[in-house]
Amino acid sequence: MDDKELWEKLKHGDQEALKQIYNSQIENLLQYGQRFCRDRETVEDCLHDLFIYIWNNREGLSSTDSIQRYLMVALRRRVIQHLKGQPGELSDKNLSFHCDLSIEEKWIQEEQSEEVENSLQAAFTHLSDRQKEAIYLKYYQQMSYEAICEIMDLNYQSARNLIFNGLKALRQVMTILINLLFFLKL
Repeated sequence: MDDKELWEKLKHGDQEALKQIYNSQIENLLQYGQRFCRDRETVEDCLHDLFIYIWNNREGLSSTDSIQRYLMVALRRRVIQHLKGQPGELSDKNLSFHCDLSIEEKWIQEEQSEEVENSLQAAFTHLSDRQKEAIYLKYYQQMSYEAICEIMDLNYQSARNLIFNGLKALRQVMTILINLLFFLKL
């Protein structure tokens, strides 16, 4: 069953559809939510509130062809709203996105080198939070640019630019750090 059909079943009160959506999406949503808020309990609360809201307002929900994208947008908004209620100013522009990408793990396994791990961590600190989020969505969640646009509330070109510039910055910093390490070993 595709996402449109499953979503329509949910909208018509099918509890099994809700259960299927919840079970298939919960882990990805938890991982994504924890990129904004490290407190797992807070993210779980936001997620449970989201699913309660969806069930209680199912008849008025808009249609979707991607349940994952719909839920990620909704969770992102809910977590941001929760964090805005906390002490300190928080806006979408200065929202912190924590990212430990699987790319890092692959590089570390391939090189089996502590220097490379440190270099990559240092390189990621040079990226903006928006770049980290966009790269996470593209390469870790394997989302299309259209999905990234919807989730991050960006236009298509901005999403492509964020990822391109983020990868370019990573390459530059990694090249510098690897060259430095190479020359230090000589």
